[in-house]
Amino acid sequence: MSFNVNETYLKFPPFHEAMSNFQVGKWEDGFAKLAEVEQTFPTEPEVRAIRQEMEVRSRINEYEVEENKHQKRQQVTKTGIRVLAIFVIVIFGFLAISTYSGWIEGQITRAQSDLTKNLLQAQLVVEFRNAQQLIIAGKSDEALSVYENIKAKNPEFPGLSEAITQAQALKDIEVEYTQAINLLQLGDSAQALSILQSINERMPNYRDVSLQIKKLQTQTEMASILQQADQAFSEGQYEEAISNYESLRLMDPSFETNRVEDNLFQSYVRAAQARLAEPVPSLDTLKKIDDYFSNALALRPLDREALAARTQVRMVIEESMIGDFVSQAQTVLASDPDSMEAQQLAEQYLGMALSVRPNDPSVLLQFQLAQAYVQAVNDFSSSKWDPVIEQLEYVVEHQAGYANGTALQTLYDAYIARGTDFVAAGEYSMALEDFQRSAVLAKQLPDSDQLSFEAQTMIAEAQGLLNHLQEAVLIYQDALNSIGLRDRIDILNTSLTETLSLAEYSSSVGDYTSAFYAYRNLIRNRVDAYNQSTIVIVKNGDYITSLANRYNTTVAAILSANKMNNQPRLTPNTHLIIPVLP
Repeated sequence: MSFNVNETYLKFPPFHEAMSNFQVGKWEDGFAKLAEVEQTFPTEPEVRAIRQEMEVRSRINEYEVEENKHQKRQQVTKTGIRVLAIFVIVIFGFLAISTYSGWIEGQITRAQSDLTKNLLQAQLVVEFRNAQQLIIAGKSDEALSVYENIKAKNPEFPGLSEAITQAQALKDIEVEYTQAINLLQLGDSAQALSILQSINERMPNYRDVSLQIKKLQTQTEMASILQQADQAFSEGQYEEAISNYESLRLMDPSFETNRVEDNLFQSYVRAAQARLAEPVPSLDTLKKIDDYFSNALALRPLDREALAARTQVRMVIEESMIGDFVSQAQTVLASDPDSMEAQQLAEQYLGMALSVRPNDPSVLLQFQLAQAYVQAVNDFSSSKWDPVIEQLEYVVEHQAGYANGTALQTLYDAYIARGTDFVAAGEYSMALEDFQRSAVLAKQLPDSDQLSFEAQTMIAEAQGLLNHLQEAVLIYQDALNSIGLRDRIDILNTSLTETLSLAEYSSSVGDYTSAFYAYRNLIRNRVDAYNQSTIVIVKNGDYITSLANRYNTTVAAILSANKMNNQPRLTPNTHLIIPVLP
């Protein structure tokens, strides 16, 4: 059997069955039916109050039953004594009545009057308690009727006046509550809220008044926010409208769902379009626009126009971000192109650009060049010539002037260094190939006379070690004349001058072996012929090939002047001699 829970529990059949069972003393059956009532009306305080009252009465009834049993047992014992006592009393009573009949009649009359008053008082107490239960049950009209009946019988009954005042106040509140509920049904929320707040001030815990007030206040606030949102939307203030519509969704997602979501979607789209109309949207603005379109698509995932617009914006964002990262990399490199710190920072910027668009060919190439160059310089400091040459050949193939020409010079010096290692290992043919490659690279550098001179002297040494002595001597002679070093040594009149004379004499008489070794010693000690040098303080980011390129000298000359080994790791804030070649 179904029952409409919106109706009062007083019309619920199990409630009547429960009360009938209580009246005839069937307490267990009554409580079972009352439990059904509580399940159907779990929030009714009157039902809980009735249960508590019935539990008290059932315990009193149990006590009375036990007391009666005890009294019956005592009654049997006392019966005999009482019969005898009654017989004696009757005899003496007859004698006393005969003697004091007038006085006894007066006492009986007074006793009857006192008994009547006590019975009436007991009856009124019961009625008063019943009226209080009616108050608890919310039946103020019935309670007032009972109070008036008590007042008619005993106007001075204790607490009656206060109880009547309380019942009348409750009746007034019930009327106002009913009025407020009716106003809510008619849509007059403002007046209903005013009445409910008045009730709450006088009786804070009355029914669901506090809950109704909170609900109405929330509805009023939401209605106000909706009005502000709609006004902002109509006036084109779309970002303000977005803020208000989103607030409504947070407060109650079910509030005016279609209206709120439709206007919110349009607000996101139009706010994005308004920002797109700016002359030159910044990257932050473009990201904001992307957020607007994403939020709009969260409301309508299949909207084609919003999808297309967001895709276009994201492409613009990517272009802007990539352009910004590349620009920063170029700015860093332009400020100090051969600085290792600049190269590493540029590599980071280009890496960030690739994270935005991994397959961009232009950015990828710049990143790979920076990465290869940085790794090559690190490998150069560790004398890892093979990876240095491999990486820098890739760099100069794509950009010969990379790092302000330092990449080309570093590759040149790597070939010279590897060729020198081949000479030390007796691999003269391989050394010759490296020296010849360095000579080709030297011609691609500006002011390359000194580098070409060094490459030619290394080629001459390799040729001599391969027993091509006459060819080696001719190369030495051309190299000395190409930079004017022969004339300078001749003027010095030092041990170098003597070595030069020996080399030229041996060559003139056809003793190319002696001439070769004399020229080789002369070249190895040629630094003594330089009359210029510069002292520099090594800075962070400096490395030996960058200094060689910057001061138009060679790595070998720097190593020789500073008596450094073939693993030239520079320490910042130290002094370094830079020989300036003539």
